Formats: sequence, structure tokens, C-alpha cells
Amino acid sequence: MPTPLLTARGEVVLSDDRRLAYSAAGPRDGFPVLYFHGAIGTPAHRSDGLEAEIARSGIRYLMVDRPGFGGSDPRPGRTVADFASDVEQLADALRFDRFSVVGTSAGAPYALACAWRLRDRMHAAAAVSSIPPGLSALAARGMDLRYRLPLFALGRWPRAIGRLADALIRLVRRRPGLVARVMSAGASTADRNLLADREAATTAARSFLAATARGAAPMVEDYLVVCHRGWGFDPADALGRVHLWHGSDDRLIPLEHVRPLAAALPNCLASFTPNDGHFFFRARIRDILAPLLPARDVVSGTERSADLAA
Repeated sequence: MPTPLLTARGEVVLSDDRRLAYSAAGPRDGFPVLYFHGAIGTPAHRSDGLEAEIARSGIRYLMVDRPGFGGSDPRPGRTVADFASDVEQLADALRFDRFSVVGTSAGAPYALACAWRLRDRMHAAAAVSSIPPGLSALAARGMDLRYRLPLFALGRWPRAIGRLADALIRLVRRRPGLVARVMSAGASTADRNLLADREAATTAARSFLAATARGAAPMVEDYLVVCHRGWGFDPADALGRVHLWHGSDDRLIPLEHVRPLAAALPNCLASFTPNDGHFFFRARIRDILAPLLPARDVVSGTERSADLAA
């Protein structure tokens, strides 16, 4: 059996003595692309599709654990904008003069924070299935009720829901297949089909279990940071180049809630992909990563791709 690719771990010590951890893959001299995970954390094991794309493109792919996740120390009271400073220090420590970032779902706002703070060092950012600023689960038209009610409860009673989640985590450790089943509930047909794949289900379970090694607190905190605190910057001030990707059949973050975000970003190329749900990142990974590489530059500016627009 080949050695799993995504197990090379590293960390840097930040200016406030916190540790920021990451997993790395690809050649050390490859162009750096930093990946910011969704709500359930960073996958720590190989994925055939991702491995093939890293090998094909020759990128240096770093998956960064946000504060409290994996090997990264917590940062109580943080904002989305604060993470851009962490990324800047990581890039300094690893001597990355130029790099790109990609964030999925709850990780996408952090990619936008880099487009705001680090635009002079960043080639491009990709925001995939992004949560928009100020999203209210209770008022989110089009969000499936099986997502809306738990998210509303989490925002209203985070400590109580966190304790309940800790009990559920113990169950998931005995039955990891539950992760994909819960993610599929209320999802689009496309998402259910993706999560039915054994590799995708295994990756989701491993990511979740790694992210909850310290309990549910990091996930609860991250949800509050993205959805219940101000981001710490205005998307209209994110002048870096942004490629925004969103599925037209996303039932977790319906497209209508993301269109204003795409319009607010001053240097955004938005692709609204038909028949995709929320979890399509790895299915379209080649298309998403391509414009993040300097050799594959594209014309910037806010527009809609005719064959992808909803």
C-alpha cells in the first residue's frame, strides 16, 4: 500500500505563542496553495482525486488548521479577520513570497479575509460554497429545515448544544458512518450521491473525528465566529482577486444568499454551477485550483460564466 499523502504535519509558533498547525503535500518548491477547511475540519488522510491533482499541477498544498482545530491552539474571541494575520505569519515562517488560498464552506470567509488583508502577497483566492456575512439560520430562505433548526439552536444556546454535541461525538467514534448520513440529511441529490462514495464518507468521518479530538468546542466557536460575530472587515474592501464558486442546488447555503456577496466583492469572478450542491469541491477541484496558479492567470473582474451561471 502507498504511504498516505496528507500526513506530513508541521506547525509554526505565532507572535502570541499560539501554535498554528498544518498538513502539507506536494513538492517543497511547488507554488503554495493554502486550503482552509469547512466546519468539520481538515482531512488528514489521502484522497485519490486530490493526490492526482497535486501531482499533476506540482503545487505545494497546505491544509491549515484553524484555532482550536487539530494541532492549532484556540484563540478565544477571535474574528474572521484575525485569521488572516495567522496566515501571514505562517507564510513568513515558510518563506512564501506569493501564494494562493482556497476556502470551502465555513472556511471560505477566511479566504476572503486574506483577499482583504494579504492582497499584495496573494495571487488569488477561491471561495467555495461560502457562508455569507450575517447569515441567519432562522431567516435563511431556501435552507432545508433539517439544517436550519440545528443551526438556529446552536446560535441561540451554544453551550447547551455543545454539551449535546460532545455526547454525540462519543457515539460517532463508535459509528463513524453516521457523519456522512447526517451531512446527507436535507442535502441535494448531487450531495447525497457524492457522500454515498466510500472515499468521501471515510474522509468526512476522519475529518470530523480529528476536528473533535478536543470535543465540540472548536466547531461551536467557529460557527459563532463566522455567523454571529462581525467578520472584522467589509467584503467590499477585499481588493484581492477572488474566484467564487457556488452550486445552484446548495440547500445548506442557498444561492440567493450568496449573490449579494459576489456582487460586493470588487474583484470577483463568480461561477454558479448548475446541479451542484454544497459539497462539490473535490468533484471540481481541477477547475477550482487552476486559476490559483500564476501560469494560468485569468482576466479579473466581476462576471458570470455563461455556461455555469444559474
